[in-house]
Amino acid sequence: MTKKKYTLLLYVLICMKLFLFYLFTVGTVKIQSMLSSFLWCSLLIALFATFFEKQQFLLYCVLSGMFIVDYLYFQNFGSLPSIKHLLLLPQLPKVGSSIKYFLNPASLSFVADIPLVVFFDRRFLKGLSQREKRAEKVPLLFIILCAAFAFFPAFAEGLKPMQFFNKYGVVAYHIYDPLYLLAFEKHTTALNPSPVQTQRETGKKFSGIAQNRNVIVVQFESLQNVLLRRTYNNQPVTPNLNALLERNSIYFRNYFQQTGAGNTADAEFVSLTSLHVPGDHPAYETYGDIELDGLVQALKRAHYHTVAIHGNTKKFWNRERAYVSLGFDQFFGLEDLKADDIVGMGLSDFSLYRQTVEILKKLPRPFFAFVVTLSSHTPFILPENLKILQLDARHENTLFGNYLQAINYADRAFGYFLQLLKAAGLYENSIVVVYGDHAGLYPFNKESKQLMSEWLKEEYDFLKALNVPLIIHVPGLGKSYEISTVGGQVDFTPTLLNVLGLKCDLKVCVGKDLCNGDDFVAFRYHLPDGSFFDGSRFFVVSEDGRITNSTGFDTNTKEPLPYYEFLDGYRRAMKQIEVSRHFLENLRGKVTEKVETR
Repeated sequence: MTKKKYTLLLYVLICMKLFLFYLFTVGTVKIQSMLSSFLWCSLLIALFATFFEKQQFLLYCVLSGMFIVDYLYFQNFGSLPSIKHLLLLPQLPKVGSSIKYFLNPASLSFVADIPLVVFFDRRFLKGLSQREKRAEKVPLLFIILCAAFAFFPAFAEGLKPMQFFNKYGVVAYHIYDPLYLLAFEKHTTALNPSPVQTQRETGKKFSGIAQNRNVIVVQFESLQNVLLRRTYNNQPVTPNLNALLERNSIYFRNYFQQTGAGNTADAEFVSLTSLHVPGDHPAYETYGDIELDGLVQALKRAHYHTVAIHGNTKKFWNRERAYVSLGFDQFFGLEDLKADDIVGMGLSDFSLYRQTVEILKKLPRPFFAFVVTLSSHTPFILPENLKILQLDARHENTLFGNYLQAINYADRAFGYFLQLLKAAGLYENSIVVVYGDHAGLYPFNKESKQLMSEWLKEEYDFLKALNVPLIIHVPGLGKSYEISTVGGQVDFTPTLLNVLGLKCDLKVCVGKDLCNGDDFVAFRYHLPDGSFFDGSRFFVVSEDGRITNSTGFDTNTKEPLPYYEFLDGYRRAMKQIEVSRHFLENLRGKVTEKVETR
């Protein structure tokens, strides 16, 4: 095979894969981003064809591997992997089921042709002439250098990596990502922080209604608000949670996730500290060694015994160290429990709840128990005998159908948990708090967006996806209340402390008491920093990071508003994020300093 034909073959195949990548992930793309990606591929192919002829196949394999990894990561998290995520490789076996689910014909199309290309590569190498015409390379080298210098201003914009992807494409993203990590991210921590303020008391509504009671918090895996009080073919998806809403409960219906790359673990961190997560770095990995004055420490000052219970190994997401730093007296992981019923990623919810009650019976009173469930974890695949919802044929074996089945199973397990608490005599003297850690289905997955929109009979957007429930169940309360205050997981700690009649005296707390506060939630990770929702306005910062290019609208009238109508909320969101970051970075600096001076 001639050099020109071989190079053209690789170029056409790469361009096809690039097009498929955008088609299978973001669906639509700005012309600038797509064009930039094609230009970068053209530049790399030309560079290798001229100066590294024998390594063209290596470049092809690297690009093909990049596409399949990016595709799998995007389907799970809605963003692209960063070089910093190499630190998370030890967690890969634990999320293997999620990766296997997306190993479908679409993903395999990025690498399926490699055996065939090997055949052409061997023919090309055999016929490769050793003669080189240096004069032909000089003009091309000049063109490549000019193109590189022409692109240099893009690196000087200081965009975050995902903003860079949205503007300059997937290939440029992977070139820029390590440069950003080295050149920009380290310097951002040196900025002067905004004034650190602690949460001040805002009122007395619901204050002390659960004073001196045991506290049982259930972080419910992948539970979204759109599932509550909703049926599928006349079958209630969450009958036990629905019943909980109707008696002795305070239900916060405008509660939103604020997680980052750490997903479930990040939900724990935000909820237990009232601080924002790093975003692209899992909080437990980044700040797992820092002693934090959060909810756990506040309850210990009030003489609560504190315990965490999780149905996976203690090392998963660095919990064995993070829980100690948060102040838990005890942590029961899979190593301490009987692995008698494994479903998905760990202990089934039924087994976890049963063993949890046995642990709670032996604890000093009052106690604070933090229980993290697993059975409804993506990709939501259950054994057939655990599925009871009757699905339409077109929803069988889809992510949407599997999700409904998994949440329904987890809801049945939760109902079983309440029965066990009553039988053990723990129910009346405790409060049971339930909240969703993060969405199960995100709109960036096209199939999930379509099927959810059909089921809901309205567009399934990020505002609906990020909305998770928060329920505080207080036996004997007398009636139920539905609170419409807009808030997020940073508000969990001050809200719970108010219900317990305890002062929120943390060193830094960016959240508010949802029973007495105003409407506001700041988003991270899934939406660019500075995005917010305050009940009447929803603002999403532009992918390129420019406020003037950002979009927002009045949620009552659905009318778009100019960017300057959102500047107050944008500043408030950024202040929360910056206060959290600087407080955590200062604490981490002190820990590092102690280690270095030993």
